[in-house]
Amino acid sequence: MATYQSAEEFIDVLTEVADRVKNSDAAKSLREAGLVVAFVYHHPDFVVLMDGRSPTNDGSYMSMTFHQDLPAADVSFESSADVGHQFWSGHMDVPNALARGQVKAKGAITKALKLIPLLPPLYDVYNQVRQNKALG
Repeated sequence: MATYQSAEEFIDVLTEVADRVKNSDAAKSLREAGLVVAFVYHHPDFVVLMDGRSPTNDGSYMSMTFHQDLPAADVSFESSADVGHQFWSGHMDVPNALARGQVKAKGAITKALKLIPLLPPLYDVYNQVRQNKALG
């Protein structure tokens, strides 16, 4: 059984995560790197764009949007939504997932991988949001 029954359900969780972490150290590092990172998910199909390059309306370090037609991302990661859930919940070894083909990456991969050590607080927020929404 899939972790999420619809793209809207996953997007709802990620929207709340983004709101909580947009001023975090990880978001600040994304801004300092000037990176735009795309996550392309399948089953359900949707795209997440984490933008640390464009100015935000509220002065936060990053924005997260959900589009099918994206501006050019510096790096993109493509996987199933279930693998995406493993990533956001902190249960994925990203370099290993890339090597095994669970995640396909294009672009400035080395730059993006440097941000991995900053992600554990985001994983905690993701898991808290899922618990608050009674999703796990």
